[in-house]
Amino acid sequence: MADGYVGVAPGTTTFKTPDGQTIALEDWIDDQLYASAQLNDGETSKLEVFGVGKSQTIPGGTRAQTGVDSNIPKSGDNGLPKDWAMLIYGYGFLYSRVTRPGSDGKVTLKDQNGSISTFPITNTIFQIDRVLTNSFIYNGKQYTQGVTQDYPAGHGYWVESDASGFEYASNGVPSPRDRKALVLPVYMRENLGYTWNLQPEAPLSIAQPAPDAGATLTVVDVKVYLYGLIKRTVV
Repeated sequence: MADGYVGVAPGTTTFKTPDGQTIALEDWIDDQLYASAQLNDGETSKLEVFGVGKSQTIPGGTRAQTGVDSNIPKSGDNGLPKDWAMLIYGYGFLYSRVTRPGSDGKVTLKDQNGSISTFPITNTIFQIDRVLTNSFIYNGKQYTQGVTQDYPAGHGYWVESDASGFEYASNGVPSPRDRKALVLPVYMRENLGYTWNLQPEAPLSIAQPAPDAGATLTVVDVKVYLYGLIKRTVV
């Protein structure tokens, strides 16, 4: 409790950060920041998730990110907005859909012009996971590195069926306990850059059969989550 602590109302619950700063919980919420990227068949370039904010072009693609793709208001390269802060207690990685470009060659959030979206099957995840490395960089320092299966999202669909040919693949079961959890949080502050790097170590192989028996699905949308306590500007 904060009784007697200068600048904090008596009765306010507080705790100390690893660097000794005092946090008043009434100013924070337990939530997540998330952002997305588009992986394309044959991709070899590094993609920076969080490198752009909502309404900006999704990394690896040409469409604008919506609230479905990202909830950060500005580029992570420029850090959190003024008066924001975050204590990251976990990371999560989710393959949110597999799709294909429409007849106009464009990948859009809405299925149109012959595009179609569906869930990833096991082989699609395997072919990406075996060549894709992940790393989180904050203020020029790398805090974690691994492959997809090291960062289960801790939520998602969960389906059981006895139907033949039924298959669904998810990066972890839908439980908040099944995610990458940190013993020591990462304390992010305003205006200090952060990014999640996706680096193919070999060309990505994405070729999932389409549910309509049409052209193969060659694009995967991925979403990265930063779980923890967030302090946002009060508007």
